[in-house]
Amino acid sequence: MPSDRDGIRFEPLAEKHADGANQLFNEIFQQARPLAHYMWKFWRNPAGSPVGMVAIEQSSGRIVATNTGIVRRFQVNGNEIRAMFACENAVDPNFRGGGFLFRSVTGGMVNSAHEHGVCFAYGGQSTDEAIRIGRRLFHYQDLFELLVHDCILSSRPALKGRLGKVGDSLSDILPRARLQPSEAEEGWEFEIHSSFDSQFDTLWAELQGQYPVCAVRDSEHLNWRWRDCPIGAHQILSAQKGGKMKGYLVYRMWEDKGTTIAQVLDLFAEQDSTASSALLSHAITLANQGSADIFRIAVRENGFLSSALNALPNFKVSKREAKDRVIGTAMWCPDADSVVYESQRQMLQGDTWFYCQGDVDFLD
Repeated sequence: MPSDRDGIRFEPLAEKHADGANQLFNEIFQQARPLAHYMWKFWRNPAGSPVGMVAIEQSSGRIVATNTGIVRRFQVNGNEIRAMFACENAVDPNFRGGGFLFRSVTGGMVNSAHEHGVCFAYGGQSTDEAIRIGRRLFHYQDLFELLVHDCILSSRPALKGRLGKVGDSLSDILPRARLQPSEAEEGWEFEIHSSFDSQFDTLWAELQGQYPVCAVRDSEHLNWRWRDCPIGAHQILSAQKGGKMKGYLVYRMWEDKGTTIAQVLDLFAEQDSTASSALLSHAITLANQGSADIFRIAVRENGFLSSALNALPNFKVSKREAKDRVIGTAMWCPDADSVVYESQRQMLQGDTWFYCQGDVDFLD
C-alpha cells in the first residue's frame, strides 16, 4: 500500500469507488460513459473483482488518480491460472506533478495483484509510451504483434479518401461487393446465436488443450463479455458439422468517421483451419448484407489463425491501421509453486498464445 502524503490517501479499489473512478475517467478522456458500463466492465466479471488502487484527496473525498486491471482466467498447458490486463489509468491534471500519483497507484495495483491470485499481466493495443513505461517500471516485454487485415465490401472507403463528402454520397448509389460462394463453406452449417449455451462449454472443454496459452472461453465468460456488453449488439456465429459445433466467431459493427466496420473480436475453433476459414467466409457475407464497408480481423503472422485467413481471397494488410502490439510480464507471487513458475515461463513465449483482440477491452 502506498504511503499517504500531502493530503492524499490511498485505498485498494473497491466497489464503493465506482462512481468516483468513472467520473475521473470521463473527465480525463472527455467521455460520457454511464456508471452501468463501468460496473459491467469491472464489477460484473465472473472471473472476479478488479485489481486496482485509487488516490483520494482527503479534503474533498474526491478520487484524483486510479489504475485498474481486469482479471482473466487462462488455461496454460492444462492448468488454470489467473492473469490481468491493466486497462484503465487516469490522473487528475492538477495532481500530475512529478508523476508521484501515477507511480503510486500503479505500484499499488501491481503489488496487490497476488492477493487476487494473479501471476501474469498483459496488455494489447500498446502505444510506444505505454511500452516504454511498462519496460522501465514493470519489466514488460514484447510478446507478439497482430497485423490488421481488411476485406473491402464497398467503394465508400476509397471514394471518401479521394472525394470526401461527394465520394461518401456516391458510394450510397454504387453496387456493393458481389461475393461469390466460397469453397471454404462447403459441408458446413451455420447458426446465429443471441447468447452462449452449453454447446460453447463443450467446445471449450474439447479444444482448450490444443493451445498452450489461451484465455478461458466458457459460456459464463462469453455471456458476460459479449451478450451483456453495454456497448451494443455483437453478432455471434457458430459453425457446425455433423450436428456438432466446431467453432464460433464474434464480430461487432461499428462506425469510424462514417465508415461501417465489421470487426472480428473473437474467433475460436480447432487448430485445423477449415472451421475458422468457413466462419470467416460466412461472417463476411453476413457483414456485407448488413451494409458493412470493411470486414476486419487482426491476426498474428504465422499464428494459429493466419492459415485460415490465407485460405480466403480479398484480404489485404491494412495500410492505415497500426499493428496491435501485445506486451506481458510475470508478476510477483509470494506463494508461487512450480505450476505458477512454469505457467509464467510459458506465457512469456508469445508464439504459443491463442489470442484475439477481444481478449482485452478493445473497443470497450
